[in-house]
Amino acid sequence: MPRLTILMPAYNATNYISEAIDSLLNQTFTDFEFWVIDDASTDNTLSIVKNYKDPRIKVLSNKVNLGRVRTINGLVKEIQTSFFTITDADDASHPLRLEKQIRLLENDPSLFMCGSSFWAMDEKGSFVREMKLLQDVSELRAASLKQSQFLGPTTVMRREVIDTFPHFYRTYFMDNHADADLSSLILDKYNSTNVAEPLYYYRILKSSVTRRKVTVRNLNLHRVFGFLSQQRRETGLDCLQRNEPHEADLFINKIQQEYDADASFFFRHQAYFQLYWGVNDLAFTNIRNAVIAKPFLLKNWLSLAHIISRIGLFYLNRGLNKRHYSKLSNQ
Repeated sequence: MPRLTILMPAYNATNYISEAIDSLLNQTFTDFEFWVIDDASTDNTLSIVKNYKDPRIKVLSNKVNLGRVRTINGLVKEIQTSFFTITDADDASHPLRLEKQIRLLENDPSLFMCGSSFWAMDEKGSFVREMKLLQDVSELRAASLKQSQFLGPTTVMRREVIDTFPHFYRTYFMDNHADADLSSLILDKYNSTNVAEPLYYYRILKSSVTRRKVTVRNLNLHRVFGFLSQQRRETGLDCLQRNEPHEADLFINKIQQEYDADASFFFRHQAYFQLYWGVNDLAFTNIRNAVIAKPFLLKNWLSLAHIISRIGLFYLNRGLNKRHYSKLSNQ
């Protein structure tokens, strides 16, 4: 029996899935089974995966598109190995990633989840930014009330968490960041940590759901996770665990009122969100929309100037120091 199961759901991932698979097959840690699940892709994803002959790979295929949450929820209970990870088909892993994470988990039985810091890259694999994540569990729990402290695809978890959270990914977060919700649940119940070094390459795709269908709700899910976590710490269960989702809906509705009071706020928030991840054309479009929505609001003009300057600095730095993610492995 291997020590680790890797799950990789994939939908229309032709452009990137070979990089993602190769980065895992070339890990220094090799004691794993690798489930690649094609989610009824309409491109060549399935045929690419079937061309791999590595005996560790098990190819699964959904007859209809189920999405990440339903796909994983339907499979996790079949995992028999001591550890598992759920990674993305458009990202890549540093060769030492799994070795370092498994070592931490095996050396400390109190740890139930281990993520890692990561690099963000654009669609072509060029470096955007480095994301350093906390390691100390007390600091992680304090910070998680304001912002998620784990990137879901980096996390390696113990098999026991599947039994602790029988619904695994919660369908309330079907469209966005169900893995961040799960990480918050695990962190509140079990000791968890991150590897300090960035060991994962997270690809920012403009076509991804979170950036194509931006809503007030998904821009503020970090606040929702903090709200639910605070409930668990105070009462033992959050409102979703009590089957009272209306409490979470009311919390989101209160957030919505902040945006209703300023017609430009939604555009401005989107712009800064997209600027942070290097999706600069969308950032500029949205800050321009903010100015159009409320042309006499000074904050919008100041934000426009700030975002234009940041975009300029981004491309200046890119011109002087453009790096492909494969070069970061050697640092």
